[in-house]
Amino acid sequence: MPRREPIQFELGRRLAEIAGWQTVSRADATVAQALHATRAVDRVVGLNEAAFFDELFAYVREIGAWPLLEQLDPSDRTRPLLPFLQFVLFTMMRCVGGVSSMLATREVLLTDEALMALLGFNAVQVKNGSNARGQNRRTEPVEIRGPFSYETVADNIVKIGPEKLAFLFNGVIRCLAKQGIFPKQLDVSLDATDNEATPGYAMDDADREVPSVVRDKRPEVRANRHASKVKVTVFGWKVWLVWEPVAKVPLALVIDDINVADNTHALALLRQACANVQGQAHVRSVALDRGFLDGKLLSAIEQDGPWVYIPAKSSMLITQDARQIARLAAAAASKGQTLEGAVYKERTRIVVRGAGKNAVEEKQVTTVVGISELACDWWNPEGSACTPKEPKKLRATVVLRWDGAPKDADKEVVILTTDPSEDPFAAFDAYDDRSLIENTCNREAKEHWFLEHHPKRSEAGVRVHAHFVFLCMALVAGFRAYKSKLDLAERRGQDLGITRYRRQLEANNSDKLLVIIGSFFAVMRSFEFALLAGIHVREHEVAGESAETVLRRFGVPTPAG
Repeated sequence: MPRREPIQFELGRRLAEIAGWQTVSRADATVAQALHATRAVDRVVGLNEAAFFDELFAYVREIGAWPLLEQLDPSDRTRPLLPFLQFVLFTMMRCVGGVSSMLATREVLLTDEALMALLGFNAVQVKNGSNARGQNRRTEPVEIRGPFSYETVADNIVKIGPEKLAFLFNGVIRCLAKQGIFPKQLDVSLDATDNEATPGYAMDDADREVPSVVRDKRPEVRANRHASKVKVTVFGWKVWLVWEPVAKVPLALVIDDINVADNTHALALLRQACANVQGQAHVRSVALDRGFLDGKLLSAIEQDGPWVYIPAKSSMLITQDARQIARLAAAAASKGQTLEGAVYKERTRIVVRGAGKNAVEEKQVTTVVGISELACDWWNPEGSACTPKEPKKLRATVVLRWDGAPKDADKEVVILTTDPSEDPFAAFDAYDDRSLIENTCNREAKEHWFLEHHPKRSEAGVRVHAHFVFLCMALVAGFRAYKSKLDLAERRGQDLGITRYRRQLEANNSDKLLVIIGSFFAVMRSFEFALLAGIHVREHEVAGESAETVLRRFGVPTPAG
């Protein structure tokens, strides 16, 4: 005698047939119980990327960040047909999935039944759309329409205001801090990177023009990397970030016009980063680039507590004094002597060039001189506008040779620091790690997360996309730490970035299925589906798996349970 389906599935299927636009919702236990009872399903779809997003969204819920996504609804939409949260999750899918443009999302995301099911859409909606809007204007029919258009996503997502975006980003970082992914002592970097646009972008204020700045830039000629720089006008915005290189998470973010000075938002941004990890970690030091050389700013950072590492400009008197002292220390060291107030040190490392028979070991020598007291009259709460009676005493590390590079007196880097360590390599290593924000954050965001591929050609589109890109970078980093499943290259100390991790996740989740019954769906592994459908899977049965153990795992009461 055939098993009768539970009444909720009959009702759900009936409503779906009548309405035509019934959405599906997640109900693992209900679907598992019905599958075991009826041995029948409406549809089974293999999962790969969908399994990842399913786990990622579950992780967002677990760390308590889901309500932050729900509060993004601007609440000013007229007769909305779709929940705003669907646009938010879709945008996260686009950012995490590395989809280069909104146009490309149609082929990659919108027509993927498994992915759209995670947002609450069924097969009918994916094929025909979730409503009939715009159908009368279509001249050529499409095989798969998608539940909504990418233009709809773009038009809605840019409505999120700057205050809500900031609240979302800072709230997620606090959730990650509570998860415990950060070291107790944080050595961070603070930097600003361009987010370029074109003069045709729409501004929040129609009377304003797209921000621009004139820069000396090298032409993009691959055949001549040493081509002379020329003056060009760059349009767009600038993103300020505080980067934590161990967890690879941006701790705070600000976006402003591209012509705004680097030091404008630095102090507030660093304080926001400290607030985001408060109670879980402590910002011990911050490394900055020359664009932040402002005595008033640096003095304020020092008063807040973090040590500062920043290179001086070649034109500064303090740079010339430090280089002169360093050369005297080097000359004394060559005679086996020391110079008072200076420490001369060398460090050698072996670098292998090439591979196999062509592998050649190369010695790279780095030579530094630490100076214990260097007078600085512009590092004070009033900045360079005030000359104090007692100049501040700073430590400095002068890099005479960096990784075996030829000596050049005009390019010797002078790193100013408030770090009390007497080892000159402490400041050198801290500033050297500042390059991580360029490679693992800024460049990664532009090349693999498509930071400058905005959903709309507007100021709002730039602002929203920047927040979502770095937000998703933080969530993926936290998720990776949470899963604790790194591939072999990472265990060897090699980090190949988000691209390799996507491939790994696809392989790990290739046996997952999306099972749809009526208006509900469940995510389960292939052997779980087989056992619930009454098929014997000997490999797993030997390990103690059965239909009853699967049901209990999904939360369905069984007599044995």
